[in-house]
Amino acid sequence: MARLKTISDLLREELGIATYERETSLQAGVASAVLMRQNPNRISFVLYNLSANVLFIRPGAAASATQGIRLGPNGGAVSLYYREDFTLVSRDWQILAAAAASDYYLLEVFLLGGKDGA
Repeated sequence: MARLKTISDLLREELGIATYERETSLQAGVASAVLMRQNPNRISFVLYNLSANVLFIRPGAAASATQGIRLGPNGGAVSLYYREDFTLVSRDWQILAAAAASDYYLLEVFLLGGKDGA
């Protein structure tokens, strides 16, 4: 019986290189802060708002309520993948919350052996 392929196997076949994941569970505050630093080896990320507050994210500059991508409370999410979003996924991202101590979950996927890879 053939072994079932894992997601890692499928990504390796598609990309021709292994990948590495990094999970982060933190809290955003009322001042814009770095969510992810620029990384040309990041191929994907997904961000979930776990808080009861609105979150805002923005690439390349400070996030604000008027200049950012809005993630609704209690499960608002955004995901980017290089095949659909091109280099936007690799850029520096900032995060801001409507209230202090707003929980979020972030999963990033990198090319293995690249910056931040093993």
